[in-house]
Amino acid sequence: MIEVLKDEPNLKKAKITTEDATVTISYKIPFFTSSNRKKFDEIIETVISDLKRNDFSTGGFLDGTNDSTLSIVEIGQKYYYYYLTDSEYKKKSEDLELKKEENINKKENFILGILGVIGVALIGIIAYVLAGMAGRYEWAIPIFLTAMSFTVYKHLARKISVISAFIIFILLAISLFIATFLEYAWRLYRIYKEEYIVTFMEVLKDAPQIILENPEIKSVFTKDLLINGGILILGFIIAFISAYKSEDRFAKIKKVNDNKM
Repeated sequence: MIEVLKDEPNLKKAKITTEDATVTISYKIPFFTSSNRKKFDEIIETVISDLKRNDFSTGGFLDGTNDSTLSIVEIGQKYYYYYLTDSEYKKKSEDLELKKEENINKKENFILGILGVIGVALIGIIAYVLAGMAGRYEWAIPIFLTAMSFTVYKHLARKISVISAFIIFILLAISLFIATFLEYAWRLYRIYKEEYIVTFMEVLKDAPQIILENPEIKSVFTKDLLINGGILILGFIIAFISAYKSEDRFAKIKKVNDNKM
């Protein structure tokens, strides 16, 4: 069956693996949801056609029942699809409601989550300064900060809320400002040490005054802050929506297409 599927034009770029009686088809999800649904429908039609040509039939994925009520069901926020009978669909819906209730009543471990974000912020500051010293990829640090912060917070706090997301943003903005300032202080140190015998700490102490009093340096510093801030805001919005909407309380179950088998 695997060899038959691999020869299909619609599955040329898909990864097909098998384990026991389970066949997994992995493919890159298009950016637009409508395109993803079109791609999914193409794959489903291709697979079902091959299954029918080879006289293969399947029952529901939960208990194996094969009746006229079989349909494709989409569950959750990550495009998980199942073949379910009406009775299995009802059971899955009840299980999902229990998960939603459990998620709503779950206590958010705010302190532990914020400590994790602070740790990520410190790593981000170091990474930004090092990237600045190397002269490359500073723009990637805000993206890293937002993605890792939400991942770590959700893992430690067990859930995420709008208030905690706001606190995360404040912490990330502060850490990014500190990182940008330290990176500029290092630039100033490299310039001053060519003409004077100074230490980094001496330059760091005078860096705020130097940046504010030199129009050219102040302009470039402000520009970098705005660019970093813009990347941070964009990354934050994307990461927050992804993390927040992936909570079990927002999970949905719906039939994609009835009687496909």
